[in-house]
Amino acid sequence: MTDERKEGGLALFDMDGTLLPWDTQYVFSCFVVRRHPWRRLLLLFYLACLPLFFLGIWDETRMKRAFLCYLWRLPAETVLQYGREFAGLAEAWIYPELRERLQKHREEGDACVMVSASPSFYTEPLGRLLGFDAVLGTDVALDGRMPLMPELPLGNNKGKAKVERLRSMGLLPEQGVRKDSIAYSDSAADIPMLLACRRQVLVNPSRNLKKDVRMAGAECLYPPTPWRSPLEKKWKIVLFVMGMISIKDK
Repeated sequence: MTDERKEGGLALFDMDGTLLPWDTQYVFSCFVVRRHPWRRLLLLFYLACLPLFFLGIWDETRMKRAFLCYLWRLPAETVLQYGREFAGLAEAWIYPELRERLQKHREEGDACVMVSASPSFYTEPLGRLLGFDAVLGTDVALDGRMPLMPELPLGNNKGKAKVERLRSMGLLPEQGVRKDSIAYSDSAADIPMLLACRRQVLVNPSRNLKKDVRMAGAECLYPPTPWRSPLEKKWKIVLFVMGMISIKDK
């Protein structure tokens, strides 16, 4: 980030559900298994781990590692290459209204940071394509061939972890709210990040998020989604996980 941008305001953008409609972790898994159809079988391992999560034995971080099982034995270089290719496709899925907001912040000299819980091997190249000054994703250890459950060196970049990383970079104060700041998100998990900024913008918020008293005064955006109902959305997620949707036609 340049000194010029640091002297301006700060615009924070969540990615999944905010900049684009889908949880890209499911879409990226589809991207991979359509190239390696046998890798659908690896997802049986993830399904076998679900009871551990529902029983409270495993947390979200460990489940995220388990979901990455579809990458097992892929060379790290291949994962990075797939990440770049996927980013090139995902760049076209950005909501036009959010793309315009991002461009306006850049023109005004704000430091624009994409802060996502999705893996950094595709969030970083996507962020570069979109012109972000910095990208904070969930870092995945890439060394040699991928293990069944890859390590996340900095943990899961979600919830309070986003704020902690932004503070460690000096972008947010240790206490209180940064005055010249704005945060965009669709998720209640991002309430810590939203509350750390002076202005909040909620993208297609759930009813509970919109009614949360802490979000009083937040601006709401409603870009059109590629699903007509919550049930259709869930069904398409199942199809993504199974590798049954053409990513290029998405």
